[in-house]
Amino acid sequence: MTKTGYATIGIAVSMLISVIWVSNQALASEEDTDFVMNAEFIKGHLEQAVANKQDGNTELAIAHAGHPVEEVYALIEEELEEHDSALNEELGGALTAFANQINDLSVQQVQDEVSNINSLLDEAEAAVISESKKSDPIFNAMVANAVLETAEHEYEEAVENGEIVEMVEYQDSTAFIARAQAIFESAIKAGMPVHEAAEVAEFFERLNSLTASNASFEEVETVIGGIVHEFAEVFDLEEGEAKYDGQAYIDTIVSLLDESVTEYKAGNAQKAKALAIEAYLDNYEFIEADIAEDNRELMEKIEIDMRVELVQMIDAGATPSEVEAHVSTIKSDLETARTVVVPEFPIVMAVIATMVATVIAVGRLTSLLRGKPSL
Repeated sequence: MTKTGYATIGIAVSMLISVIWVSNQALASEEDTDFVMNAEFIKGHLEQAVANKQDGNTELAIAHAGHPVEEVYALIEEELEEHDSALNEELGGALTAFANQINDLSVQQVQDEVSNINSLLDEAEAAVISESKKSDPIFNAMVANAVLETAEHEYEEAVENGEIVEMVEYQDSTAFIARAQAIFESAIKAGMPVHEAAEVAEFFERLNSLTASNASFEEVETVIGGIVHEFAEVFDLEEGEAKYDGQAYIDTIVSLLDESVTEYKAGNAQKAKALAIEAYLDNYEFIEADIAEDNRELMEKIEIDMRVELVQMIDAGATPSEVEAHVSTIKSDLETARTVVVPEFPIVMAVIATMVATVIAVGRLTSLLRGKPSL
């Protein structure tokens, strides 16, 4: 075999090793995320068990005490066994005993048992997850997003037409949101820019208000999406593809704001507020970065006008003409922003360019592997 042939094989082997290494790293990271996520689910269930015991609702207390054993613990048991079999046995036994005895325990005893189990869960996380990863805001943002995704699903099952139809699922949802918020406060917030951290804190506050009032799933979904997007943007996490190009996002925002004004004039303040929030969280969030690169002052002005002031005006019962005038100002600023957001044509060209580059790269690699010169 020629030197070129050996070199080609060497390159191919190196590439294969790199791919395998990256794949293994990604798999390990996903497993760690799932482990902590499931530990957080257990903590959420336990918090609800305590709350229901305090309220004298034995049936719900029993349900939440049983869910960790019935639904969640099996998902972390094998991994914990590999790292600390004694701790695994102790934690599994404590969860089982708690589920079996909660009906006969006093409120104080329930609180004490939950405190003990939470300490064991913390030990379990320490046994499985490295300290550097556990304190990494990026890793914790991944966990929080995963917890919020499940909270969103539980809420969808729990609430219909402003009424709670599945109380256990409703309490699961609110508990998981609380766990995600606790992760944000303790392990993510300090690692974010001040402005973005304050925004996420506000989103959690709004989310808690929505769930407390049995708001529609769509409203809850929108705010959770805003938190997930903020984490994804700050920490460069994977997120679902953007729905539109920059110009289409602005068109959608304008349409939603117009709908909001129409609903407000008709006396539907809650619907108007939901549309205003959707305009920001589901749309403006995706073009903020583009605008900020060219004109950060304009980006922040539109954000405050839409996210804060418009919502406050609706809550305060401003006159329809005042709301309409404020929306007109936002729309005018959005037209100014059109010049800096990514339009449809460049996106198409970028896709084409990526495809062409991929074809060329594949062609060159194929030629190398065949021992032929590439063009």
